[in-house]
Amino acid sequence: MQLLLPTSGMPTNTLETETPAMQTTYWPRQTGNSKSKSNTNCKCNINTHRKSRTRCPDNGKTIWAVGFTLVLLTCLQQLKSVSADEESQDFQKNIPARLVWAALGKTVELPCDLTPPTSQDSVKLLLWFKDTTGIPLYSLDSRGGNVKLAPHAAIASDLGQRLFFSIGDNPKDSRLQINDVKPEDGGVYRCRVDFFNSPTRNFRHNLTLVVPPEEPRIFDAQGKEISQMAGPFREGYELFLCCQVRGGRPPPKVTWWRDDTELIGTSHTSVEEGATVMVNQLLIGTTTRDFYGIRIECRAQGTRLVDPVRKDVTVQVYLKPVRVKIATPNELLTAGQPMPIRCESWGSYPAAKITWLLDGEPIRNAEVTVHSDKEDGNITTSILTLKVTSENDNAELTCRATNPWFSGGAIEDKRIIRVAYPPTVSVHLANEDPSRLVTRAEGQNVTFKCRADARPPVTSYSWFKNGMRMSGESTEIMHLTQLERESAGAYACGATNTEGETRSSSLTLKVQFSPRCKSGTEQTSIGAVSLHSILVKCEVDADPPDSVRFSWTYNNTRNVSPVLNSRIQSNGLASTVTYLPQTDSELITLACWASNAVGRQTTPCLVHILPANTPEAPKACELRNDTVLEVVCVAGSDGGLSQYFMLEVVGGDPLYSGDPGGSAGQGRGQFSEAIGLGDNEISTLNDQATSAPIFRMQENSPQFRLNNLEPGREYQFLVYAVNAKGRSEPPVVIENVRVAAQLGPYDESILSEDPTPAETTHHGGGGVGGSGSSSGLGTGASTGSGPEKQSTLLILAAVVVIGAVVVTSIIVAGIVVVCRHRPRPPEPQEVRKSMRPARNDVPSMYIEEDELNELEEGGGRAADIRARVAPPNSHLCGGGGMPMPGGVGSSGGAIVGVAGPHHYISESFIQYAQPSLNGTIPKSILNKL
Repeated sequence: MQLLLPTSGMPTNTLETETPAMQTTYWPRQTGNSKSKSNTNCKCNINTHRKSRTRCPDNGKTIWAVGFTLVLLTCLQQLKSVSADEESQDFQKNIPARLVWAALGKTVELPCDLTPPTSQDSVKLLLWFKDTTGIPLYSLDSRGGNVKLAPHAAIASDLGQRLFFSIGDNPKDSRLQINDVKPEDGGVYRCRVDFFNSPTRNFRHNLTLVVPPEEPRIFDAQGKEISQMAGPFREGYELFLCCQVRGGRPPPKVTWWRDDTELIGTSHTSVEEGATVMVNQLLIGTTTRDFYGIRIECRAQGTRLVDPVRKDVTVQVYLKPVRVKIATPNELLTAGQPMPIRCESWGSYPAAKITWLLDGEPIRNAEVTVHSDKEDGNITTSILTLKVTSENDNAELTCRATNPWFSGGAIEDKRIIRVAYPPTVSVHLANEDPSRLVTRAEGQNVTFKCRADARPPVTSYSWFKNGMRMSGESTEIMHLTQLERESAGAYACGATNTEGETRSSSLTLKVQFSPRCKSGTEQTSIGAVSLHSILVKCEVDADPPDSVRFSWTYNNTRNVSPVLNSRIQSNGLASTVTYLPQTDSELITLACWASNAVGRQTTPCLVHILPANTPEAPKACELRNDTVLEVVCVAGSDGGLSQYFMLEVVGGDPLYSGDPGGSAGQGRGQFSEAIGLGDNEISTLNDQATSAPIFRMQENSPQFRLNNLEPGREYQFLVYAVNAKGRSEPPVVIENVRVAAQLGPYDESILSEDPTPAETTHHGGGGVGGSGSSSGLGTGASTGSGPEKQSTLLILAAVVVIGAVVVTSIIVAGIVVVCRHRPRPPEPQEVRKSMRPARNDVPSMYIEEDELNELEEGGGRAADIRARVAPPNSHLCGGGGMPMPGGVGSSGGAIVGVAGPHHYISESFIQYAQPSLNGTIPKSILNKL
């Protein structure tokens, strides 16, 4: 064993001894530089190899021997002393060891108090031992003097290289430092301190290595382990987290931290699967907004020698909205125009749900855009596109923000909206009567007021009658004075502001008036035939229309007489009387008077009875060839009787070379029977033509559509007007009409004189014709159907024609027999005898009651009474004149029927120019007679 025994006041010698029990070499940590006080020239080197000796020069053998002997004796004495002390202090080796924790790789300090028991004593020797080994790890020998200058020696091993004993300023602070602690460094260390005059002192330390715990595990209230995000937790509610840590030596302390602030939790220990688990439960009674997005850390630390083991999570907190505001300026809105309104909410997580309300009711069917900005304070923006109406003016608009995760807690921002809208207008009576129908009598006054609701206010008013603007009315009140019948109508008002003009609904003003003639019937003229009764009708307008009473007067240019009420028949606003003309030259005026609750009619309705005449010929006849050939004329005077119009088509060769007599005869018979003529009268109807007419057409107006003309033939058109007195003379003649192409399909309404159009349609296709004297009109194409088909059609046509001729002959024979046996009409004197007398100096205007009843039964309708006129020596029985089907009438409002001895009643009437109002007939009418 090689020992370094520095001794104060003595030379340091290096001795090499071999002791079987001690094999470890102690190396000095500190060496003194003191020189030997011996006078010898021999020096010892502390680095001398084991078992080597330092030899002195030969001339000092004696001195060396003496010194060696002294040193050996001293060492033996010292060892003996130590052994004695150890035996005396064995009980100190069993004192409790103080636990000291050490972390791998760190430095640990084992304290050893060097304070002597008395001030006169001092440390002589310090030794460190590990576990039960008796070989010191470290030593400090201060027998030579001051302990701070004493040499240090450590065992020559890895542990010895990492040991150092530090003597502090205070002996109590002395300690052994172990650097870079390794696992094998753990154990019980003993510090032995020997004093010169006091007993030995021992200190024991249990150096235990720190074992870090496992990583903490964090759980929520449901026991679900949390890895990164904890929650969500709701603002104002509890927050609970649990941290568990396994293992670790010493057992770790588990704590919660928010940044550098410890959060107080509840700790306890549990055992799971045989392992000790440290638990810390964190319970926060009320989660505040400042927990949103923070990181909470669970730390496990057994000793400060090592850093704690950490696990942190981010806390997710659902937040209530803290503020809501309608950000759009509160400006005047325009009715009917969409306006975007923006509302912003702050502080809600997740994004707030924004609801819009108008007067407390949710706004539906409105466009809403929502935007959330999580990076800017949880801002939620809602844009409402609002289309307001005038009814929304002064309404309360509410923007409400809520978080669906919270019951209640809604916040709102409200504003009163102002709406600019066109006027809302209504018209009513000035006395606020809400009636929409106002009734006044003629001559009274009425005041209307226009009520308008508008923002901004109304700038101007206007009034309308029956949809037409009234001039001179521009205020909200309109006065109507001295009402007339024409004042009646639908009145409305209009109001204008900067938003537009609006018109109100109409208020109807009804003006009651005394009776007056129906428009167009103030004066009418009727053509009459001698000894044929005329039904004269008078129509008036009156309000109220009920309880209208009628009276008639009779004026024959000599005097005026009232008509007996028994001869007047009234129904509502119409009244009729029957008059029987005595002569064809009689000029009579009937005056119709009516009265109601308002008053009596001021001007009567006049009906002038004039002798009937033949009609005037049509005028301005022309051919039209737009899509079909037409003959269009203007009607002339009807002669006071109902008239119709006839077109005869003459010219060209027959369509077939066969016997035309049958077809022509059949056509004539049918036509003659239809219009009441004999076969011998056809030539008189077309005496302007050079040959017999091919066919005739009859229309109520002078317009004829020709669809049956054969292409390539030249025609002549004759146009007549016909009434009960005869036909117009001469006829209107249109010559040299040639059709280039066949016209439209056959029209069965045409009265045929030659082979029927049905017999000729197979000769060509449709086409259009023309007019005038040109050589041809239009173009066309013929499409034959073949000889066999033509033969079949010819045979069929012949059979039809023969049958028609037979039927016509029978009918004509019957008519002749009937006419020969008809009684002659009574003479005027006989008629007058059978009538009730009115006055001796005027003609009678009454007929028998049975005749009037028959007249009514025969169709006394006001607008359409049909009859046939058959005066004496009628041509129907072979006479000279030509009565035609139809009747007499007037185009005015006073409707006349003719009731002769055979009770035939005329159909309609004609209105002449205005006669005078005093009952006399104007000269303009007399000139036509």
